Amino acid sequence: MYEELADVMIYCIQMADMLGVDLDEIIRSKMAKNARKYPVEASRGSSAKAE
Repeated sequence: MYEELADVMIYCIQMADMLGVDLDEIIRSKMAKNARKYPVEASRGSSAKAE
């Protein structure tokens, strides 16, 4: 399982490098978007789909 996860990470890093993408920037951006869409206060303890 760990080797497969490492393979995925290596692929993502290589693809980001080829595309000239800043992984840190896009990960932080996506995490911020998720935080706005799924606020902890509204979703803690619930498996309901957010609207």
